[in-house]
Amino acid sequence: MIDLRVVVQIVVVWLVMGLSAMVVGWLVLFGFFIKSAGLVAIGMIGPFAVIFLVGTFTPKGSPLTQTAGRRVGWAALVTLFGLVGAVFYMAVLEASEPAKPPTLVGIVGLGLPFALVAAVLAHGLVVRLTAGVVTVAAVAFGIWLPGTMPADDGASRIAHAKLPGGVLLIATPEGYDFPRLTVADGRATLSYSSRSADQRLDWHPRLSLEPATGETTDLVYQRNYDDHVFVRRMGDVDVTAVVSDDADVDAAREFVLSVRPATDDEVKRLLPRAPGRNDRNVLGRFAATWTRLAE
Repeated sequence: MIDLRVVVQIVVVWLVMGLSAMVVGWLVLFGFFIKSAGLVAIGMIGPFAVIFLVGTFTPKGSPLTQTAGRRVGWAALVTLFGLVGAVFYMAVLEASEPAKPPTLVGIVGLGLPFALVAAVLAHGLVVRLTAGVVTVAAVAFGIWLPGTMPADDGASRIAHAKLPGGVLLIATPEGYDFPRLTVADGRATLSYSSRSADQRLDWHPRLSLEPATGETTDLVYQRNYDDHVFVRRMGDVDVTAVVSDDADVDAAREFVLSVRPATDDEVKRLLPRAPGRNDRNVLGRFAATWTRLAE
């Protein structure tokens, strides 16, 4: 039979840590945001003190809360490993966006990791084993759940941006910065810049992507004031390369012929995330949060 004093200790830890998240949680989050381990530690002083008091008033709930000296260690373990669990819980919520759980669910969820740690340290083999099983199941569920939702990918970003032809085409000429992309009035424009006029395409070549209008797939050369202009049809898209006539015409031709579909990583660099899509990698988010404190 489970000792009622054990249950009381675990439940009280759960409640007070959920409430503490409302009071000082913002400070801990800010510490992670500005990559300050010191600020995170300061933010957890209050919860540590509260947990110590819970142990003081429920000394029979765990073998580690029966004396003042042991309570310090118990409170430290609950605070530290509870924080680890709370960070994991936040990673699950972020990976599950745009789903928005009720505020009460958020508070209850933030208090649960601390309660599970307290249960692992409590009296009674049944309680400890149950807490371990629940912890493993919760972690597995938290990793699995976001994976059932549509993930962020290049295709969803392209569809949201409504690019001509439903594709992002790109060239990456040597010696030029990664392009800037603007999308307006059914046209996508990739603008390039170089730090030196010695580059083969001069300072600022650009590519324009528009719905295809002609039948020919042959490369078409035009002159437009002081620019070399090449038009190339790729699928349902007309690709127009505009290069200063200070550049060699052969270099301009090679530029437009090098155009290709963008990789998924390139799409993500150029286009914003589509609504309702997110990075569903919970473990990656969790690791990145802790890595920020080490930077």
